[in-house]
Amino acid sequence: MRNLQLKVLLSGGFAVVAIILLLVGLLSISAGSRMKADIANLGQVRLPAVDLLAKMNEERLMIRAQTLSMLRFEEWAQSAGRDLSALLAEREASWKRFDAVLSRYTDIPRTQEGEALYQRLRTAINSWREAANRMDRAVVTMSQAGNALSYDVAFREFEQHFQALIPVSSAMNQLLDELINRNLEISNETVSAAIAQAENSAMITIVSVIIGFVIALAAGFLITRQVMGQLGGEPAYVQQVVRQVADGDLTVRIDTSKAPSDSLLAAFAQMVATLKNLMKQISDASTQVSAAAEELSASSSQTNAQVQLQQAEITQVATAMNEMAATVMDVAKNAAAASGAAQTAHGETDNGMKVVTDVVKVINQLASEIEKSAASMNQLVRDSEEIGSVLNVIQEIAEQTNLLALNAAIEAARAGDQGRGFAVVADEVRSLASRTQASTGDIQARINRVQDSSSSAAQQMEQGKQKGLQTVEQANNAGEALKMISASVAAINDMNAQIATAAEEQSSVAEEINQNISNITQAIDETATAASQVTSASQELARLSASLQQHVQQFRVS
Repeated sequence: MRNLQLKVLLSGGFAVVAIILLLVGLLSISAGSRMKADIANLGQVRLPAVDLLAKMNEERLMIRAQTLSMLRFEEWAQSAGRDLSALLAEREASWKRFDAVLSRYTDIPRTQEGEALYQRLRTAINSWREAANRMDRAVVTMSQAGNALSYDVAFREFEQHFQALIPVSSAMNQLLDELINRNLEISNETVSAAIAQAENSAMITIVSVIIGFVIALAAGFLITRQVMGQLGGEPAYVQQVVRQVADGDLTVRIDTSKAPSDSLLAAFAQMVATLKNLMKQISDASTQVSAAAEELSASSSQTNAQVQLQQAEITQVATAMNEMAATVMDVAKNAAAASGAAQTAHGETDNGMKVVTDVVKVINQLASEIEKSAASMNQLVRDSEEIGSVLNVIQEIAEQTNLLALNAAIEAARAGDQGRGFAVVADEVRSLASRTQASTGDIQARINRVQDSSSSAAQQMEQGKQKGLQTVEQANNAGEALKMISASVAAINDMNAQIATAAEEQSSVAEEINQNISNITQAIDETATAASQVTSASQELARLSASLQQHVQQFRVS
């Protein structure tokens, strides 16, 4: 028990009390929830059901009273119809109120047993309603009767239906009483259960509070005992001893006769003894450190002088390496520039080859188009020759037509007045033949010009085709020359790349050497700085040693 941590004891004690309070609260909440549910069941289901069932029974009695009132009208009278109609109106209002109450009762939640009783009630209500409706129809007949005989027949029918309604109404009354008694019985059981639950909850709360009180007392006793055991004595005595040690008095005597070996007071006494020995060792060590600091200061001054000499020599070497590295970088840059120019020339050569190839393709396409055009022109010449042949035939026909028209005119002149109309027609035919000959000659002249132009164009196209073929051959020669130039440029590019690679490797080596020299220079600078820092540190160490000696002397160890 003593080895337990104080926070565990405190946390455990408070946790137990908190758990008991939580359990009491949960039990109270659970009991309250059940009581709330029971009360809600009473207020929302049972009591409303009893009230609605009582109202239904009240309306049933009202309808029965109305029926009994109708029995008074046994004999026919002038005012009987009016009185019966008034009773029927009251009966209709009662039915509406009964239906409203039944609708509200239908909406109330029910158990399985309650649902069975409800179905029985619905069956009884339907039977009662049907019997009452038959009786009401007889009453309507009575109210409409115009003489004593018909009224007497209707009244006898009313009495029969009334006698049939009595057992149905009684059965419904018994069922309503059964439902009311059942709801009241369940309500009483619910109230009794709620009272018992409240009594049990109160008893559990009282027992839980008593148990919590006992556990709290036990926890307080155990925690107090544990705290005293861990401290090793009264807190005031422990505080007094700690204050003396805090003031620098290590000669204080600590009474641990009643303190356990693992208590705070025993551990503090052991710490004071250890601290007393430590102060003595620190005092001796500070004296030795002061002497060593003086020797270290002298050695660091000598090291600083040697480092400054090496620093000057390394600076000269670094300057020479920087100049060499700059020269190597220039060579590398020039080689890289030459390589870039060669690469550009190689690219331009490739572009030139592509252009020449495209030109050859275009010229070949042009030659093909020229050849097609020449064929078309030759076909045009042949077609124009055929048109000339057709025109010759038309020319001959026009000449013959002219001769025939001339002969016809001569014959018409011989005929005199009888051939005058024919002579006019012959003149028109001669005129048309002359115009046809003139047009045919004009067309022949134009066709001849077209043939001459087509022949000239065909010759020029053939010459253009030959020149295109010559151009293709020259372009192919230029492409071969560009290929040779591209190969030469590629070789130059490879050589430039090798030169650039070698220059870059040499530059890299020079940079590496320069970096190493820089590292050496930096190391020497750091060494010089460290030497200066060592000198300053040795002086500071001597000062701190003296200060430490003064602080140690503040503690009384003897």
